[in-house]
Amino acid sequence: MRLDALCDASLAVFLLAATWDSLYDFLGLPLPDPPFYAQLLGVALLALAILEWGIAGRPGQREVALGVAIGSGLGALVLAVWLVRGETGAEDRGIAILVFVAAFLALEAVLHARTYVRSAGF
Repeated sequence: MRLDALCDASLAVFLLAATWDSLYDFLGLPLPDPPFYAQLLGVALLALAILEWGIAGRPGQREVALGVAIGSGLGALVLAVWLVRGETGAEDRGIAILVFVAAFLALEAVLHARTYVRSAGF
C-alpha cells in the first residue's frame, strides 16, 4: 500500500505540473487543455496517496484496497480505449509512456484486488 502511495504521489506531482509546457513537450505528451483539470486530478491523487500511506497495515485497508482496485482498473480501461482508438494526441515516446501507465494501473488493480480478497479470508 505504501509503494502505491509513492507511485500515486509521483503521478500527482506530474499532473500538478500541467502548466509546465516544456515537460510535456519533452515527454511527447499533449498538453492538458485547460490544465486545471489535470491539476485537480493531481490534488485528488495526492489526497489518495496520503490516505494509502496512513492506512497501510491498519483496519480499513481492505476497503481502501477495493476502491483503489476499482479506480485503477477503470483508469487502465479508459486509457487503453484511448490508446486503441489512436486519439491521444501523443508522440511516439508519449504513447510509450501512456502504455506503461495503463499497464501499471492494470497491475495495481490486480494487486489491490488480491489484497482485498486475501484480507476477506477467501
